[in-house]
Amino acid sequence: MSQVTNSLNMSEYVSNAQLKKKIKLYLNDIDCSDFKISSYGKGLVLTLVTILEELLSDCLKHVTKNETDGLYKITQLMINNVINDGTKYSFMLKYLKNFSNTAKYHDSVFFNIRKVLDNLESKYGSKLMINPDSSNLICWIILSLQYELVELSVRMVKYSKKRTLNINVLKSSSGFILSAEVGSKIELKLDSVDEEKEKNIEVEADDDQEVEVDEVDEDEEEDD
Repeated sequence: MSQVTNSLNMSEYVSNAQLKKKIKLYLNDIDCSDFKISSYGKGLVLTLVTILEELLSDCLKHVTKNETDGLYKITQLMINNVINDGTKYSFMLKYLKNFSNTAKYHDSVFFNIRKVLDNLESKYGSKLMINPDSSNLICWIILSLQYELVELSVRMVKYSKKRTLNINVLKSSSGFILSAEVGSKIELKLDSVDEEKEKNIEVEADDDQEVEVDEVDEDEEEDD
């Protein structure tokens, strides 16, 4: 069974404009409205989807056929067991302590996580089922990681007296939070992100291109 996809068609899960808006709204909420995003958004989605795929791939190693309905179900217990087994997902243990079955987390993730899960179910066969409770737990884990990565990235940028979130900042925060096994895979993924291309895409997506370019130039001068 295959492990992690080699590439991500981000537009399938969130448009560049939507992603930028969601991250900007969150930055506004934490009093960082003047921060620039650069290619950070795509790198963040790539990081989160890769980890989600890796976690589910490891869960599949423990899936057995349900004798009643013939389905291969990923359960909350299975996810908990995989996370608690060894050090690979040890960074997720703190998230499990704060999980609530009554809350719903899908809509707070920066991308369409439901579609990611649906695609993974299709990828691994029609008899694979991620039940709603398991889906909600997965969403909580990814949401918690999403916010932890962004919050640490913001602290790092503030400490360096800059205000641009970019791939290098994401690499640093990922390296600090993730286990070595997961972090090494994420670093390889992030190396494939073409920052210059992503900057151009973001500039073209803005209503006022000249204003955006001027802001970036000002930030670069300030960072220097």
